[in-house]
Amino acid sequence: MTFEEFFAKKKINLQALKKVQPELFDEFKTHFELMGEKSFDHSKKFWFNKLRREFLLQR
Repeated sequence: MTFEEFFAKKKINLQALKKVQPELFDEFKTHFELMGEKSFDHSKKFWFNKLRREFLLQR
């Protein structure tokens, strides 16, 4: 699963996150690439609800 697919699965608008919080986007992208999907998911789990509320992906 790619970084973009992971955030789509979490229903987080990655482009909006990148625009508003580019440092956080870059940090998450780097960590995802280093850790892989499962470790990233476990280590950043507390972020997802907050990000989903702020950057909900509309489908």
